[in-house]
Amino acid sequence: MDLSWWYQHLRGQYVMQRQLLILTALSMVGATAAAQQSDDALEHIKIRGIRSSLLEAINSKKETSNFIDAISAENIGKFPDKNVAESLQRLTGVSLYRVMGEGERIGVRGTAPSQNLTLLNGQSIASSDWWISSQPSRGFNYTMIPSELVESLEVNKSPQADLDEGSLGGAVVLNTPKPLDTESGKMMLKAQLQYTDLADKWAPQFSALYNWRDDGGDLGLLMALVKHRRNLRRDGLEAWGWAERNFSTQADGSLRQVEAENADIQGLWTPGGGGSALFQQARDLTSSLLSGQWRVSKDTELTLNLLYSVLDADNSNQNFLWLPSNSYQANGLISDVRIQDQSLLAATYHALPDEAFNTSMEAIWRNSRIDQKSAQLYLKHYFGYWRADLQAGITASGGDTSADSTSQWSANSSYRVDTSAERDIRVSYDLSPLNGDNWFISEVRQDASYSQDQERYLQMDLARSMDHPILAELSFGLKYKDHGRELQRLRTRNGGYDGLAGDLDWRISDFSGHFPSGYLGGVGSQHSLKAFAFVDIDALSAAYRALPFVISEEQQSRFVIDEQVTAGYLKLNLKGRDYRGDLGMRLVHTNQRSAGYQQQTDDMSDAVWISRERSYTDILPSLNLAIDLHEDLVLRAAAAKVMARPDYEHIMPSVNYNKTQAQGVAGNPQLDPFRATQFDLGLEWYWQEASLASVALFYKNVRSFVDISRFLEVHEGIEMSIDRPLNGPGGTIKGLELGLQHEFIYGLGLIANYTLVDGERDSGAPGQTLSEIPGNSRHTFNVSGYYEDELLSARLSYNYRTRYATGLGEARADNTGQLDMNLTLHISKNWDLLLEAINLTDEVLFSYDRVRTAPIGIYKNGRRFYVGASYRF
Repeated sequence: MDLSWWYQHLRGQYVMQRQLLILTALSMVGATAAAQQSDDALEHIKIRGIRSSLLEAINSKKETSNFIDAISAENIGKFPDKNVAESLQRLTGVSLYRVMGEGERIGVRGTAPSQNLTLLNGQSIASSDWWISSQPSRGFNYTMIPSELVESLEVNKSPQADLDEGSLGGAVVLNTPKPLDTESGKMMLKAQLQYTDLADKWAPQFSALYNWRDDGGDLGLLMALVKHRRNLRRDGLEAWGWAERNFSTQADGSLRQVEAENADIQGLWTPGGGGSALFQQARDLTSSLLSGQWRVSKDTELTLNLLYSVLDADNSNQNFLWLPSNSYQANGLISDVRIQDQSLLAATYHALPDEAFNTSMEAIWRNSRIDQKSAQLYLKHYFGYWRADLQAGITASGGDTSADSTSQWSANSSYRVDTSAERDIRVSYDLSPLNGDNWFISEVRQDASYSQDQERYLQMDLARSMDHPILAELSFGLKYKDHGRELQRLRTRNGGYDGLAGDLDWRISDFSGHFPSGYLGGVGSQHSLKAFAFVDIDALSAAYRALPFVISEEQQSRFVIDEQVTAGYLKLNLKGRDYRGDLGMRLVHTNQRSAGYQQQTDDMSDAVWISRERSYTDILPSLNLAIDLHEDLVLRAAAAKVMARPDYEHIMPSVNYNKTQAQGVAGNPQLDPFRATQFDLGLEWYWQEASLASVALFYKNVRSFVDISRFLEVHEGIEMSIDRPLNGPGGTIKGLELGLQHEFIYGLGLIANYTLVDGERDSGAPGQTLSEIPGNSRHTFNVSGYYEDELLSARLSYNYRTRYATGLGEARADNTGQLDMNLTLHISKNWDLLLEAINLTDEVLFSYDRVRTAPIGIYKNGRRFYVGASYRF
């Protein structure tokens, strides 16, 4: 089946809307150009260097009224970071979430990524994912925004009335460079080669930026292009589908899964499957920015920002599996069990005499891609004491796997699994995993997935300067936005052992490939499965072209979510001799519609498309106050009500699951938003020009959290563990932030911060088990030492966070830390030589479900090194 039709069908409407917006914006520019002449020039001089950028960030923080942390473009460039998330992790209170060794999402003050807001130049930016099994999230995917496109980063930890709602932890604002604030003729070029030690491959990196301004300084055009290639490999031991299952004890001591009423052992925590996995990916990111700015007159300014990023993320994954779910389903026996604290530590799973196979090896290859685009039009006009701001725009992102090709090679073999040793999965098979003749083809598939995220917005703000001893400015505004999220998956219907696969006489040995060296080095033990029969993906892909796949829509996962939000605000800016602040109120009304197929029978043969609608209104007051106790001592206080909407995966009306893993998630369109009342108190001491010591206390009283309950359900004749969300009791998130920035001598300094977060849930019903607050690491700290002189700039940075709940059932990610390095040699006024290293500590990531002897993943991503040069004019 030709999947391109589906691809075009889903994306066509977004392309058309984008083109219409850009044409409208350009026509407005052209019309205004014919009617007006340029007026004033604007001269803006920027300074260079680590020290100067730190000074800029300190001064920005000192003069604000709310709790905020910021990084400038120069400071970003001195960190060994390749995307914005990795830069944000250096700020106080920010925790990084890494995927495949790269920073992908962030949380602020002990919250999950989906409970934080990311804005581009103050407006929403769409986000999506490339992985077919990714659940739709509000958390922004930062892999699409390279650091080279950003002028500054701001993390707003206390809200203001004119800032978009939707954040429980913090609102991150990514500011792109403005042509009229950038030197005319400025050009920056950077070229690097990246080496990934685990993949043992080199890949090029390139970025360029050029800014033009006319002689009068009234018209500017800035262009930037970034090209990042990366070869990625991840070695891992995996397990999934952990759930409470019931077993009867046989006469010989072996166990068989049964219903609860017939069980001798109830609620035993057992896995559904797992394996030794080798993931490989070639990432090719192209990002471009075009920004035009025109000062039409001394009172009027027009700005147009266009951003486009595309990530080609083709990948493969080969996983030698162990699948207890097959044994459970076929009434099979498990023996030689070890049980501790109601958790299964080890067991032997026997071959199934009445089945063709009971376990498998899986080889998957995918054609994956993300594109992201944003068009923003901004008009600013002054008249008398008033300023009017009009903003309109559209942003869209598509995350597609246009071909998800799966081959499953199986055998009927007894095997033993032992997870009793922490950070290890020990496996042995009766049939050798190295002998490809033992493993025959049992399933062939060529699936696909298409997701879309899109928002259109229109905003009008009015502000009046006040000549008053207390009031500095009065502002108010209205905003309307329409946000849509959509997912469609296509699935092969005839590829099973009773279809195409049963007619094929294939063995792994027919497509034997070279097994990569050094697999699972430093992971697991000598008893872990570290070598197995490997598939030549290119040869197998060629054979797939001749297979007559029958493909149709996977109705159970299909959904469309639409949110229409209308908001208005009133804000007063306060300013006196020794204080500044703001007092405001934001009123937000949300209309939510969640639509999808509802399962009527096990095989979805009579599924019905349903739509669930609801609306809610939030009144969100906010107060920020900064008092200058002394010229170098600032006291801050803030209070506000905040809200964050539930994650898309939690409000979809459908069920998404993986048949091989026999696990999935379901949604609940009736979930309430996260609502909280928060208070902040802080003290900042600016005792030297480039030095700052700060302490902040924060408290969030959250009315309701989302609880996740895990159920064993039958879908398509397979028993699966399904996570279902529901409204749960609230709780509190409180904590302490400490920050220190000090220059010991000119050019030699230290930047360090520490965050303590204590999250507690309110009491639930008697006997109710409450989920942990997701994203809540109790301890997070960052420390960076830097040195800079006329010849050399160097920075060494370490980031660490303690374990946290992921928000998926009872899953937790363990403590993790990473050391990075940046070294820049200034060989002339314009030329620099660059050397960077990421993950020098070669960190191994570990996650588990409920108990540490129930592993989910033990992953190694390796180190990355960069060498290159940059030119600046």
